[in-house]
Amino acid sequence: MQNRPLESRLGQRQRAWSDAGNDMDIARIKSEYFDQGYVIVDDAIDPGMLDRLEAGARSVWSQVREGAVDVAGSGPDGGSIFGLLAPEFGEPVFGEILAYEGITRYAEAFLGPELRMGHVHLWAADGGYDTGWHRDLGPAKDNTYDEEMALLSRPMIGLRYQVALVDDPCLWLVPGSHRRYRTEEERQALAFDGKRDISTQVNVPLKRGEMLLWSGYTVHRGRKPPDLEQRLSMTIGLFRYDPQEPKMAMDERFRWKLADNIRDSLPPRSQLYYDRWRALQPE
Repeated sequence: MQNRPLESRLGQRQRAWSDAGNDMDIARIKSEYFDQGYVIVDDAIDPGMLDRLEAGARSVWSQVREGAVDVAGSGPDGGSIFGLLAPEFGEPVFGEILAYEGITRYAEAFLGPELRMGHVHLWAADGGYDTGWHRDLGPAKDNTYDEEMALLSRPMIGLRYQVALVDDPCLWLVPGSHRRYRTEEERQALAFDGKRDISTQVNVPLKRGEMLLWSGYTVHRGRKPPDLEQRLSMTIGLFRYDPQEPKMAMDERFRWKLADNIRDSLPPRSQLYYDRWRALQPE
Protein backbone atom coordinates (compact mmCIF):
# COMPACT_ATOMS: atom_id res chain seq x y z
CA MET A 1 0.00 0.00 0.00
CA GLN A 2 2.80 2.42 0.78
CA ASN A 3 4.20 2.15 -2.75
CA ARG A 4 1.35 4.17 -4.32
CA PRO A 5 2.10 7.86 -5.01
CA LEU A 6 1.30 10.07 -2.04
CA GLU A 7 -1.10 12.16 -4.12
CA SER A 8 -3.03 9.04 -5.08
CA ARG A 9 -3.27 7.87 -1.48
CA LEU A 10 -4.55 11.25 -0.37
CA GLY A 11 -7.09 11.54 -3.17
CA GLN A 12 -8.53 8.10 -2.54
CA ARG A 13 -8.89 8.37 1.26
CA GLN A 14 -12.61 9.26 1.22
CA ARG A 15 -13.39 6.33 -1.07
CA ALA A 16 -11.21 4.02 0.99
CA TRP A 17 -13.10 4.95 4.14
CA SER A 18 -16.44 4.22 2.43
CA ASP A 19 -15.24 0.84 1.18
CA ALA A 20 -13.35 -0.15 4.32
CA GLY A 21 -16.00 -2.48 5.62
CA ASN A 22 -16.11 -4.40 2.33
CA ASP A 23 -12.47 -5.38 1.86
CA MET A 24 -9.69 -4.35 4.22
CA ASP A 25 -7.22 -6.67 2.49
CA ILE A 26 -5.87 -7.63 5.89
CA ALA A 27 -3.79 -10.52 4.57
CA ARG A 28 -1.77 -8.17 2.34
CA ILE A 29 -1.43 -5.56 5.07
CA LYS A 30 -0.12 -8.15 7.53
CA SER A 31 2.25 -9.56 4.93
CA GLU A 32 3.76 -6.12 4.27
CA TYR A 33 4.03 -5.41 7.99
CA PHE A 34 5.83 -8.63 8.84
CA ASP A 35 8.07 -8.47 5.77
CA GLN A 36 9.06 -4.78 5.84
CA GLY A 37 8.34 -3.83 9.45
CA TYR A 38 5.76 -1.22 8.48
CA VAL A 39 2.70 -0.58 6.33
CA ILE A 40 0.62 2.53 5.62
CA VAL A 41 -3.19 2.43 5.63
CA ASP A 42 -5.45 5.28 4.59
CA ASP A 43 -8.87 4.07 5.70
CA ALA A 44 -8.55 4.11 9.49
CA ILE A 45 -9.70 7.63 10.41
CA ASP A 46 -12.84 9.18 8.96
CA PRO A 47 -12.60 12.85 7.96
CA GLY A 48 -14.74 14.14 10.83
CA MET A 49 -12.68 12.33 13.45
CA LEU A 50 -9.48 13.52 11.80
CA ASP A 51 -10.59 17.14 12.08
CA ARG A 52 -11.47 16.65 15.76
CA LEU A 53 -8.09 15.03 16.46
CA GLU A 54 -6.17 17.85 14.80
CA ALA A 55 -8.15 20.49 16.69
CA GLY A 56 -7.65 18.60 19.95
CA ALA A 57 -3.93 18.23 19.32
CA ARG A 58 -3.50 21.93 18.64
CA SER A 59 -5.40 22.74 21.84
CA VAL A 60 -3.21 20.37 23.88
CA TRP A 61 -0.07 21.75 22.26
CA SER A 62 -1.09 25.32 23.16
CA GLN A 63 -1.94 24.41 26.76
CA VAL A 64 1.41 22.67 27.27
CA ARG A 65 3.44 25.42 25.59
CA GLU A 66 1.69 28.08 27.69
CA GLY A 67 2.32 26.09 30.87
CA ALA A 68 -1.41 25.86 31.60
CA VAL A 69 -1.54 22.03 31.77
CA ASP A 70 1.27 19.50 32.16
CA VAL A 71 0.02 16.36 33.87
CA ALA A 72 3.02 14.27 32.77
CA GLY A 73 5.80 16.70 33.69
CA SER A 74 7.13 16.97 30.14
CA GLY A 75 7.65 20.72 30.39
CA PRO A 76 6.64 23.37 27.84
CA ASP A 77 9.38 22.47 25.37
CA GLY A 78 8.83 18.72 25.19
CA GLY A 79 8.49 17.30 21.69
CA SER A 80 6.47 14.34 22.95
CA ILE A 81 3.36 15.30 24.91
CA PHE A 82 2.00 12.69 27.30
CA GLY A 83 -1.19 12.88 29.31
CA LEU A 84 -3.65 13.31 26.42
CA LEU A 85 -6.24 11.19 28.21
CA ALA A 86 -6.25 13.46 31.26
CA PRO A 87 -9.50 15.43 31.61
CA GLU A 88 -7.47 18.52 32.55
CA PHE A 89 -6.87 19.05 28.83
CA GLY A 90 -10.60 19.06 28.10
CA GLU A 91 -10.14 16.99 24.92
CA PRO A 92 -12.22 13.77 25.21
CA VAL A 93 -11.50 12.86 21.58
CA PHE A 94 -8.28 11.18 22.73
CA GLY A 95 -10.23 8.86 25.01
CA GLU A 96 -12.46 8.00 22.08
CA ILE A 97 -9.58 7.23 19.73
CA LEU A 98 -8.18 4.65 22.14
CA ALA A 99 -11.01 2.25 21.22
CA TYR A 100 -12.02 3.75 17.87
CA GLU A 101 -13.27 1.04 15.52
CA GLY A 102 -11.27 2.28 12.54
CA ILE A 103 -8.12 1.57 14.53
CA THR A 104 -9.06 -1.39 16.71
CA ARG A 105 -10.06 -3.50 13.71
CA TYR A 106 -6.39 -3.54 12.74
CA ALA A 107 -5.24 -4.35 16.27
CA GLU A 108 -7.72 -7.22 16.44
CA ALA A 109 -6.49 -8.58 13.10
CA PHE A 110 -2.94 -8.77 14.47
CA LEU A 111 -3.56 -9.49 18.16
CA GLY A 112 -7.03 -10.98 18.52
CA PRO A 113 -10.27 -9.51 19.89
CA GLU A 114 -9.22 -9.02 23.52
CA LEU A 115 -7.16 -5.83 23.90
CA ARG A 116 -5.80 -3.56 26.61
CA MET A 117 -4.52 0.00 26.69
CA GLY A 118 -0.93 0.78 25.84
CA HIS A 119 -0.46 4.50 25.22
CA VAL A 120 -1.76 7.58 23.43
CA HIS A 121 0.59 10.53 23.04
CA LEU A 122 1.46 13.31 20.66
CA TRP A 123 4.56 14.20 18.69
CA ALA A 124 4.27 17.99 18.58
CA ALA A 125 7.74 19.31 17.89
CA ASP A 126 7.97 22.81 16.46
CA GLY A 127 11.76 22.98 16.56
CA GLY A 128 14.36 20.90 14.76
CA TYR A 129 15.41 17.55 16.16
CA ASP A 130 17.06 14.28 15.21
CA THR A 131 16.68 11.23 17.46
CA GLY A 132 19.51 9.34 15.79
CA TRP A 133 19.27 5.71 14.74
CA HIS A 134 17.95 3.25 17.32
CA ARG A 135 15.75 0.25 17.95
CA ASP A 136 13.14 0.17 20.71
CA LEU A 137 14.87 -2.66 22.55
CA GLY A 138 15.97 -0.97 25.74
CA PRO A 139 19.00 1.09 26.70
CA ALA A 140 21.78 -1.19 25.37
CA LYS A 141 23.17 0.15 22.09
CA ASP A 142 25.49 -2.69 21.09
CA ASN A 143 23.89 -6.05 21.87
CA THR A 144 25.54 -9.32 20.98
CA TYR A 145 23.93 -11.47 18.31
CA ASP A 146 22.31 -13.77 20.87
CA GLU A 147 21.08 -10.86 23.00
CA GLU A 148 19.55 -9.00 20.11
CA MET A 149 17.98 -12.00 18.41
CA ALA A 150 16.40 -13.05 21.71
CA LEU A 151 14.74 -9.63 21.90
CA LEU A 152 13.69 -9.58 18.25
CA SER A 153 12.23 -13.09 18.50
CA ARG A 154 9.81 -12.31 21.31
CA PRO A 155 6.14 -13.03 20.50
CA MET A 156 4.14 -10.12 19.17
CA ILE A 157 1.89 -8.84 21.95
CA GLY A 158 1.34 -5.22 20.90
CA LEU A 159 0.76 -3.02 17.86
CA ARG A 160 1.72 0.61 17.50
CA TYR A 161 0.29 3.17 15.13
CA GLN A 162 1.19 6.66 14.08
CA VAL A 163 -1.57 8.91 12.75
CA ALA A 164 -0.47 12.01 10.84
CA LEU A 165 -2.64 14.99 11.82
CA VAL A 166 -0.64 17.11 9.36
CA ASP A 167 1.73 15.93 6.63
CA ASP A 168 4.64 14.21 8.38
CA PRO A 169 7.95 13.42 6.63
CA CYS A 170 9.95 12.76 9.81
CA LEU A 171 10.32 8.97 10.03
CA TRP A 172 13.25 7.09 8.49
CA LEU A 173 13.78 3.36 8.84
CA VAL A 174 15.55 0.34 7.39
CA PRO A 175 12.93 -2.03 5.91
CA GLY A 176 13.13 -5.62 7.12
CA SER A 177 15.63 -4.84 9.87
CA HIS A 178 13.13 -5.94 12.55
CA ARG A 179 13.71 -9.57 11.56
CA ARG A 180 17.49 -9.80 11.77
CA TYR A 181 20.65 -8.81 13.58
CA ARG A 182 22.26 -5.50 12.71
CA THR A 183 24.70 -5.23 9.84
CA GLU A 184 28.11 -3.71 10.54
CA GLU A 185 26.96 -0.48 8.88
CA GLU A 186 23.89 -0.41 11.14
CA ARG A 187 26.01 -1.24 14.18
CA GLN A 188 28.14 1.82 13.57
CA ALA A 189 25.01 3.98 13.35
CA LEU A 190 23.25 2.41 16.35
CA ALA A 191 26.20 2.31 18.72
CA PHE A 192 28.54 5.09 17.67
CA ASP A 193 27.24 7.63 15.15
CA GLY A 194 23.44 7.90 15.13
CA LYS A 195 23.36 10.80 12.69
CA ARG A 196 25.12 9.09 9.80
CA ASP A 197 23.21 7.82 6.77
CA ILE A 198 22.57 4.10 6.21
CA SER A 199 22.70 2.87 2.63
CA THR A 200 19.39 0.96 2.90
CA GLN A 201 17.43 3.68 4.73
CA VAL A 202 14.05 4.85 3.41
CA ASN A 203 11.96 7.86 4.29
CA VAL A 204 8.35 7.04 5.21
CA PRO A 205 6.37 10.26 4.64
CA LEU A 206 2.74 10.32 5.77
CA LYS A 207 0.01 12.52 4.36
CA ARG A 208 -2.54 14.00 6.73
CA GLY A 209 -4.94 11.27 7.87
CA GLU A 210 -2.75 8.33 6.95
CA MET A 211 -1.88 5.79 9.62
CA LEU A 212 1.39 3.90 9.87
CA LEU A 213 1.50 0.48 11.51
CA TRP A 214 5.12 -0.23 12.34
CA SER A 215 7.52 -2.21 14.48
CA GLY A 216 9.83 -0.37 16.85
CA TYR A 217 12.27 -3.24 16.33
CA THR A 218 13.22 -1.75 12.96
CA VAL A 219 16.34 0.37 12.84
CA HIS A 220 14.70 3.80 12.75
CA ARG A 221 15.23 7.49 13.26
CA GLY A 222 13.05 10.57 13.68
CA ARG A 223 14.36 13.64 11.89
CA LYS A 224 12.39 16.85 11.45
CA PRO A 225 13.30 18.80 8.31
CA PRO A 226 14.26 22.42 9.03
CA ASP A 227 11.56 23.73 6.67
CA LEU A 228 8.74 21.78 8.40
CA GLU A 229 6.84 24.25 10.54
CA GLN A 230 5.46 21.71 12.98
CA ARG A 231 5.22 17.99 13.47
CA LEU A 232 1.79 16.97 14.72
CA SER A 233 1.34 13.20 14.80
CA MET A 234 -0.42 11.00 17.31
CA THR A 235 0.99 7.65 18.35
CA ILE A 236 -1.17 4.89 19.81
CA GLY A 237 -0.31 1.48 21.23
CA LEU A 238 -2.67 -1.40 21.99
CA PHE A 239 -1.73 -4.77 23.46
CA ARG A 240 -3.18 -8.26 23.55
CA TYR A 241 -5.01 -8.73 26.84
CA ASP A 242 -3.76 -11.66 28.92
CA PRO A 243 -5.22 -11.87 32.43
CA GLN A 244 -2.21 -14.01 33.44
CA GLU A 245 0.31 -11.40 32.31
CA PRO A 246 2.65 -10.50 35.19
CA LYS A 247 2.47 -7.05 36.70
CA MET A 248 4.70 -4.56 34.94
CA ALA A 249 7.17 -2.07 36.32
CA MET A 250 5.75 1.45 36.27
CA ASP A 251 7.34 3.75 33.70
CA GLU A 252 7.48 7.11 35.48
CA ARG A 253 6.49 8.92 32.28
CA PHE A 254 3.06 7.31 32.59
CA ARG A 255 2.36 7.55 36.31
CA TRP A 256 -0.23 10.23 35.54
CA LYS A 257 -2.46 7.45 34.18
CA LEU A 258 -3.04 6.23 37.75
CA ALA A 259 -4.88 9.44 38.70
CA ASP A 260 -8.40 8.93 40.06
CA ASN A 261 -10.02 11.10 37.39
CA ILE A 262 -8.73 9.26 34.30
CA ARG A 263 -11.06 6.28 34.10
CA ASP A 264 -14.33 8.16 34.51
CA SER A 265 -13.41 10.55 31.71
CA LEU A 266 -13.20 7.70 29.16
CA PRO A 267 -16.03 6.17 27.08
CA PRO A 268 -17.12 2.64 28.08
CA ARG A 269 -15.00 0.59 25.66
CA SER A 270 -11.92 2.66 26.46
CA GLN A 271 -12.67 2.11 30.16
CA LEU A 272 -12.43 -1.63 29.53
CA TYR A 273 -9.01 -1.23 27.91
CA TYR A 274 -7.96 1.04 30.79
CA ASP A 275 -9.14 -1.39 33.48
CA ARG A 276 -7.16 -4.22 31.93
CA TRP A 277 -4.05 -2.03 31.89
CA ARG A 278 -4.65 -0.80 35.43
CA ALA A 279 -4.86 -4.34 36.78
CA LEU A 280 -1.28 -4.94 35.64
CA GLN A 281 0.18 -1.99 37.58
CA PRO A 282 1.99 -2.53 40.87
CA GLU A 283 0.04 -1.62 44.00
